[in-house]
Amino acid sequence: MKQEILKKVKEQLAKDYNCSVEDFDNRNNLITNIKLNEGARRYTDDKEILKILVFNGKAILSADECIKEWCNEKFSNGNGDWLFLYSNLRIIDKKLNEFGYEIENTHHYYLPYGIDDDIVNDLKWYNQDEIKQFNDDNRFDEAFAFDNNFPDVLAVAKIDERGNILGMAGASKDSDVMWQIGINVLEGAEEKGVAKTVVKALKNEILRRGKVPFYGTVESHIISQKVALASGFYPAFAEVKIRKI
Repeated sequence: MKQEILKKVKEQLAKDYNCSVEDFDNRNNLITNIKLNEGARRYTDDKEILKILVFNGKAILSADECIKEWCNEKFSNGNGDWLFLYSNLRIIDKKLNEFGYEIENTHHYYLPYGIDDDIVNDLKWYNQDEIKQFNDDNRFDEAFAFDNNFPDVLAVAKIDERGNILGMAGASKDSDVMWQIGINVLEGAEEKGVAKTVVKALKNEILRRGKVPFYGTVESHIISQKVALASGFYPAFAEVKIRKI
């Protein structure tokens, strides 16, 4: 199943970064024209001038004409594995500032090996309409995005014997193929396996529905990384997100 998942992800990333699936067969960095292809993931309503992906040591930069030549000069050569060093990010951020943009964040993402055993007791599931009850509930600010570009479509909570929620994992439909998982564990329920339970259950259900679950976090969030690994995910790719200043 792992290879089948990777094939689907490469097809999605090819749409996102305006390249071909075959481009992932080598580790040569690639600079492409930025373009919102049909079916591509979209995280902002603003015009995008740069998107950066690192996948298996290969860097792909989708760039607007205003910055494409500069990207070619700076990053067409070299090892993509080291692109997200702060020294490189500082250079990129400084150049983006000239056009009124800045780096918002860098995330690395995890993909699942496949479906595995999970715990089904004391779980409560929520469909897309039922998720709306948690809008403006900041206890679940990581589980749900409430963004039309990537709508929340499925969630699962671990509950105690009184029906209180201990933790919630939610899935956003980032594309027709890839659904992203977010997780919140409530105060007092930490280090009890809640995060692993709900993330694994949600991962398995997404796979059963024929979609690809993926999990993202930042470099400093070690706890989140441990949850991903414990829930049957492995690190697969990394991205830089850009925003208007």
